[in-house]
Amino acid sequence: MKRLLYSLLAALLITGCAGFSGGNGAAVDEVQLFGLPVTVNLDGIPGADGFAVRAYATKGGVAKGAAIDSGILEILMFDGVIRTDDLMASQPTQTWKFGPKQLAQFKEKTSLGIGYRFALRWQQPPTRGHITVVARYVSPKGRQVYSSPSTISASNK
Repeated sequence: MKRLLYSLLAALLITGCAGFSGGNGAAVDEVQLFGLPVTVNLDGIPGADGFAVRAYATKGGVAKGAAIDSGILEILMFDGVIRTDDLMASQPTQTWKFGPKQLAQFKEKTSLGIGYRFALRWQQPPTRGHITVVARYVSPKGRQVYSSPSTISASNK
């Protein structure tokens, strides 16, 4: 697991294109989420109004990211820092849901395999100094796979 995380982080720094093989049709085993450390300004008006993340799903024990061809990928945003142990009991401030057809516009091939790059704008700005973001894959049968939470500094400047 740590080896995969280190590989993914290194590849994010050196983004290059690569082919993908394996894992198609298998169930999603893990979801990895990587984000910028700060919120971003997406509309050109002063002040942060969103965040940018990349999500990778692994299937069938293959370490590279695989395409999500069924189920739903959700990105959950929480106001403040949420501990992993408290995620299930916490209500997200906002949730974005993407099925396979919607994911196609965010899909990209990198040296990490197939992933999804999002720049997401919130409807309600955070009230605390940080947000916590989590990716959740929901299979067609309802099985849920969560990424580790990512804490992002929420600046209003």
